[in-house]
Amino acid sequence: MFKTRSRIGTVLAATTVSVGLSIGVGAGSASAAPRLTTDTIWYQDGKSVVVSLYADGKYAGAVTWNADPLGEKPGDALQAYDGGADGWGVMGTVSDPWIYRSASTAGHASPYTTKWVTGDIKEGTRLDISVCLVKGSEKVCDYNLPRVSS
Repeated sequence: MFKTRSRIGTVLAATTVSVGLSIGVGAGSASAAPRLTTDTIWYQDGKSVVVSLYADGKYAGAVTWNADPLGEKPGDALQAYDGGADGWGVMGTVSDPWIYRSASTAGHASPYTTKWVTGDIKEGTRLDISVCLVKGSEKVCDYNLPRVSS
């Protein structure tokens, strides 16, 4: 009887320690997604925009939509820039029901600027623009930006 009680006590103690260790280890490994805020600078009569992204208030990068050629910059072009060495990449997307264009810095060390993603779009086409911070399969996005034009 004494041996059975002792064994039960040992099993309960070992289980308690195991559960405690697993909870303690798991608590430190979770990473919270940053809070994304954005700021916009419009140009070319409101058709083009630079969207600056901030992760928890710190500058993370920018997404640029350039409707018309401007100096060396092509028209109907999207570009992403990651300026924060925080483990999060920057992604920008323009779309409508027939057009989808995306530029992402994911997988590149910061600072990094993508090449311009281009292609002719009919003049005056209205496009939705969104910007995201990306890390693996996680995304933190702003989909509430005003539309841009081609």
